[in-house]
Amino acid sequence: MKMISITKQLLFIASISAASIFTSCDPKPVENPPMQVPYAGVYIVNEGPYGSGTGTISFYNRNTKEIVNDLFGKYNNALPLGNIVQSMNIIDGKTYIVVNNANKIEVVNAVDFKSVKTISGLTQPRYIIQTASNKAYVSQWGSGSTGEVKVIDLSTNAVTKTISTGNGPEKMLQKGNYVYVTCSGGNVSDSVVSIINTASETVEKSLVVGANPASIVEDKDGNIWVLCKGKYKSDWSGLEKSGRLVKINPSTNSVTLSLDFTSTSSMPSDLTINMSKDKLFFNYDGKVYSQSVNSTTLDNVSVVNKSFYGLGIDPTSDIIYGADAGDYSSAGKVIRYNISGSVIDTLKVGVAPNGFFFR
Repeated sequence: MKMISITKQLLFIASISAASIFTSCDPKPVENPPMQVPYAGVYIVNEGPYGSGTGTISFYNRNTKEIVNDLFGKYNNALPLGNIVQSMNIIDGKTYIVVNNANKIEVVNAVDFKSVKTISGLTQPRYIIQTASNKAYVSQWGSGSTGEVKVIDLSTNAVTKTISTGNGPEKMLQKGNYVYVTCSGGNVSDSVVSIINTASETVEKSLVVGANPASIVEDKDGNIWVLCKGKYKSDWSGLEKSGRLVKINPSTNSVTLSLDFTSTSSMPSDLTINMSKDKLFFNYDGKVYSQSVNSTTLDNVSVVNKSFYGLGIDPTSDIIYGADAGDYSSAGKVIRYNISGSVIDTLKVGVAPNGFFFR
């Protein structure tokens, strides 16, 4: 349900017959992939049907231009991941797949995608990041009107501590000794970034940024940018608080720039950044917009005349990936664009694609 630090490089492993190489404009799905998964590529997180069924992970091979759907099921005897698949990360050769409604994280080997562990004891988990050689943080909504970060011991994959945060914690970013946690409100509302000191594992500051912050990136100068969605009125007739783009100085942990959006009906979402980290991209008002990190006002430059359920930019190529969830109950698609907004191709993926992990 979308309200959406790698350490070791492995050799690329893949064997494929000439008969399975395709030359059409749109990549074709591979039904019988090799027994080992190419480690480097683009992983697409598919939530699956809301409230029933299972989410999946799709994998796009940059070299062969092929797509493998339901990667987990193919390598685990059709075992379902569960409902809803929210996000993933690869940490020290293990893939951590966060499954929101199932209240778990599935841990698999990154190379063969075989399940090795299930982390339970979670409540509506959202995202996971590595914070130390033997430690990870998981944001979770809890009851939906509270917020928590669970500390995971990576040597045992067990929960060792709970850190209370603002409501509805979402994406996180680590810089130095601090982890910045966007608090999107969960089932209520919030307006803060919870700043956790990783040494003491306590929230050192709750920085007010704007209504319901949910995504976060770091730019070329080390500044942190947060995109706030805004807040709907109680009758859902429009926004009582519009979205906001905020810049944080991590040296002082203070807001240095706030840019307010004008729409009273559209929430900005899915903040991401290009390869050189000098331009921000996000969904807003039915389009994908770009924003220079040096601008002090909103640039209002649209790149793609369509908005998406999930948005990402491949840091190896500057290719834009837009997740189109369609009807949220049948196979979705991912449309790829060059950085200027021209369509490259379309990938057929799983149900309700919501985000990407680039390796």
